[in-house]
Amino acid sequence: MLLADKNRLIQLEDVLSMEEDVSCLLLELPQREIGGQLPDFKELEAISTVCREKGIKLHLDGARLFEVLPFYQKTAEEICRLFDSVYVSFYKGIGGIAGAILAGDESFIKESIIWKRRHGGDLISLYPYIISADYYFEQRLPKMGHYYEKAKELAGLFNQCHAVETRPVVPVSNMFHVHFQWPKERIEPILVSIYETTGIGLTSQLKESNETSCYFEVSIGDQYDSIPKEGLKNVFQMLDEGMRNLSSSDS
Repeated sequence: MLLADKNRLIQLEDVLSMEEDVSCLLLELPQREIGGQLPDFKELEAISTVCREKGIKLHLDGARLFEVLPFYQKTAEEICRLFDSVYVSFYKGIGGIAGAILAGDESFIKESIIWKRRHGGDLISLYPYIISADYYFEQRLPKMGHYYEKAKELAGLFNQCHAVETRPVVPVSNMFHVHFQWPKERIEPILVSIYETTGIGLTSQLKESNETSCYFEVSIGDQYDSIPKEGLKNVFQMLDEGMRNLSSSDS
């Protein structure tokens, strides 16, 4: 059962108003499909309290858990204690080859091992994934605050361009979405021209929102700092100009 509207944040009221009895509730932090938005911490605490009062197990899809710590100004432990079980990715912000970790109490983990095996989730060896996850964990975890600040900087540049909007307007992690109120086929030539002129690509995948709009996802990591500032300035001058030309051609 999908809780709440897929286009907005899950809220306490959604949990309180559930008409069906459920045994488990999953929350994704941040909610990727709406640009990585986050509820405030008090809302999370309230949802956790209600779930425990109702006997509902609360699971955290925390694929980007470490990326949201700078926004919440909380430790991973402080967030995880609100949940009964937690999933964390080792290949998104951490940048490992692949893999993830599932955490919970001892009885839950023993049961999950059985079901992982039943579903064919056991590999002959995990050592390549463990090594890369361990290495990049040490490299990238201290940089999450930096990535967050750079995401806010980059979103500000997008929002200064004509007819371009980020969601959220001010990012709450190192990830956000960039939206255009134009169809994909009208935006692609602008982005291709920017790349061919500057050598800087804004995205490798432009997605349709509907017939008249499109968007792409941005995740800030180490590569952002390698972009020359002058080159970045040229990119956004071209994007703004391209969007203005697009608007004037249809007026």
